[in-house]
Amino acid sequence: MASYPRAMSDARSAKRLAEFAREAHAAEALGENAAAGEAWRRYRLVRDAARDPEALLAEGVSLSRSAIELAPVTRIHL
Repeated sequence: MASYPRAMSDARSAKRLAEFAREAHAAEALGENAAAGEAWRRYRLVRDAARDPEALLAEGVSLSRSAIELAPVTRIHL
């Protein structure tokens, strides 16, 4: 497997995670749900950027398989 460079340093990533978490908590405290949701979305993007790409791919494949298993089967009667 090829080694992928990290999108950003661990220190920079940790700093951004803390920043977005603070923003999200502050928005939640003010009842600003849209702003809180956006801050948490950015938090997850930064967190996932630091993860191993192969682990992310495996998780995506697993979620896709689960979705296929849970999807209702549509039958067409002609």
